[in-house]
Amino acid sequence: MTAPVIAIGIDAMSPELLERWVSEGKLPVLARLFAKGTYARQINTNLYRVENSWLTFLQGCTIDKSREWGHQQYDAGKYQLNENATYRFNTLQPFYALAPGKRVAVFDIPLTRMVPNVDGVQLLGWGTEVNQILRQSQPPGLMRELIDKHGRHPLYDTITNADDGAETLSYRIPSAYDYTRLAEVKAMLLAAIGQRTAILKDVMARERWDLFMATYAEAHTAGHIFWHLSQPHLLSQTRPPGTQGDWMLEIVQAIDTGLGELLAAAPQDAQVILFSPHGMVGNAIDLYAMFLLPELLYRWSTGKAAFTGGAAGEPVPAPRADYTRHWREEVWALRTPHGNDTLESPYEQEKRGDPLDWDPGNWYRDQWHKMRAFVLPGYSEGLIRINVAGRDGDGGVPPESFDALCDELTALAKQIVDPRSGERLVQDVIRVRQGPFDDAVQLSAADLMVVWREDVETDVADHPTLGRVGPAPFFRTGGHSSEGFVLMCGPGFEPGARMGKVTTPQVTATVMQMMGAAVPPQVDGVGLVPTP
Repeated sequence: MTAPVIAIGIDAMSPELLERWVSEGKLPVLARLFAKGTYARQINTNLYRVENSWLTFLQGCTIDKSREWGHQQYDAGKYQLNENATYRFNTLQPFYALAPGKRVAVFDIPLTRMVPNVDGVQLLGWGTEVNQILRQSQPPGLMRELIDKHGRHPLYDTITNADDGAETLSYRIPSAYDYTRLAEVKAMLLAAIGQRTAILKDVMARERWDLFMATYAEAHTAGHIFWHLSQPHLLSQTRPPGTQGDWMLEIVQAIDTGLGELLAAAPQDAQVILFSPHGMVGNAIDLYAMFLLPELLYRWSTGKAAFTGGAAGEPVPAPRADYTRHWREEVWALRTPHGNDTLESPYEQEKRGDPLDWDPGNWYRDQWHKMRAFVLPGYSEGLIRINVAGRDGDGGVPPESFDALCDELTALAKQIVDPRSGERLVQDVIRVRQGPFDDAVQLSAADLMVVWREDVETDVADHPTLGRVGPAPFFRTGGHSSEGFVLMCGPGFEPGARMGKVTTPQVTATVMQMMGAAVPPQVDGVGLVPTP
């Protein structure tokens, strides 16, 4: 009989910080596991790195095979972007649904919905780090039983009900400048780690699972909102007295303690794999994709400014620390009189239940049909969609101008500069399709993907002809990286060894190998379990 596999995701854990804190003796449980197992950094997709990081792990392949571009769908005929609370799994199922005869328990895997053919329990949406959380369980009453016994996740206070009666939860991301609220969230996360550990021990003890897989989502949340309270960041210089200490480290240390309790209660012969399919770095995505680029494209399309900024090249004011409201309200306050008359307010979007009411790029939605090109709301790249007549709407640009506009927009993006450092913000611009009607179903809805540099953090952007956008407040000071980690403990893995970098599909294949399941053709990776 194959030994049970305990697979625990420490969601969005920075491998660099993990390695440093382990070497410094700040994470004793993880240090023991490092000495016991084999460690590697894992490399995930560079495109749609936020939207698809967990999908790559769950399906064991990249977007090239899955053709699932995150959890958002664009309806070109209606100029409408729909955001789902979970992945759809339209073509490929999660790997744990492809292991017949194996008893499986999954708990709180991000952006995951219940799927058929899982022999075991699926407990989803207790508290993952996403804007929307769909709460479901199989069997149906088990999540309610666990909540009654161990409590709700203390952070998620907004609840709506789906048509099938399932709960959808969210929470309001605190302002990076509201340290009182940040401290309250830290206390909630610490409490949630204790609750999560108790739930995991409860479920793990119910039977001998072939695969017991769960995540600690609190590392992800902490990385986003406490980065400047842990690591160097433009906002760190404004940190007020009374907020000393490393807030991210406190959260990860609590997870370290929880792991010690969980593994002490695990079967003695259990194999252990700890992992994250993505990491965290200083945020170089949110403001760029959600605010700076949408405004620059609006100016390019209309010749008018919806948000304030001024002329490129002017002196840049020092970073502000006096923002008192939520990010959405502070950014909305930066609109020009024209923007006030033109943009759809976040308050109107909130009234109609739009889950993206907080995203400034979403406020341009009513203007998309008038613009030559616009930015689709997203969490990673700048997703530029050219408004092509006959594809997106009757009032769009002629299809024969598509090629020239791709070139013009590529050049535009590459001219965006951080005036604080003089560095360009764009690493690359990827052209998705050669013609506007190429493979519309199989490809991303974006015609161009603007890939941002990860080594430049700023709150303002200059363009030589379109002017300055910002400064604006930061939304989240930690942002996603495509590099995660994996730590494998079990028969065949060399104690204390470190491998070269591995891919996320290899990690998927490794989990299946460890649980004694056949690796299906959809999984691209070759497992890392050593052969005798």
